[in-house]
Amino acid sequence: MAQIQRRTTTSIVADELRKRIQNGAIKEGEQIRQEAIASQLGVSRIPVREALRLLEAEGLITLVSHKGAEVTRLEPSEIEELFEIRTMIEVWLFEHSVAAITDEDLAEAQECLDAMRKADVKDWGPLNWQFHVALYRAANKPTTIKLLKRVHDNADRYVRLHLTLSRDAQDLAHRQHQAMIDAAHMRDAYLAGRLLCDHINQVKGQLIASVEKRRKSA
Repeated sequence: MAQIQRRTTTSIVADELRKRIQNGAIKEGEQIRQEAIASQLGVSRIPVREALRLLEAEGLITLVSHKGAEVTRLEPSEIEELFEIRTMIEVWLFEHSVAAITDEDLAEAQECLDAMRKADVKDWGPLNWQFHVALYRAANKPTTIKLLKRVHDNADRYVRLHLTLSRDAQDLAHRQHQAMIDAAHMRDAYLAGRLLCDHINQVKGQLIASVEKRRKSA
């Protein structure tokens, strides 16, 4: 029971740290001090240390000798690669999903999009992921979706930072998401895939330009 409890605590700590990294509360390159996190969350250092190992495996943090843990700083080329992976996996999933997608799946996607329209950008991450899963679920590729989750988690913090700085980018994302839902309603797999590909590439280009500009001015 003690081992199960420790695993549960580790998961809770990992979820909280992941959330803080993705919403920008803990920024890229920032050190994560085990003692401070343990004190804030009211746990021992053991589950914090194990949570950091989980996040390292996900690529969200880097464990540095003599320095401890710090949030991974992705280079523009690495961000570009993440989005290229997204394009390959997500377009394939969406195109395979459209023929079997249900009205319930589409309703869930629409609810997520409506919620994102009302929510603060920093809270978009889980809603955006749920939106995409609703559109891809009918492809019946659960292992692929699990792999995709890791890619989304790594890219999400940069996406949200970019969207926070640009209202136009937020409005464009809403329009593109709505167009994908509409294409799925029409059961047009080719159109759905093209719209999704355009959406990912649009975000990729804007995001990389934003990251490069911000770092040059820092």
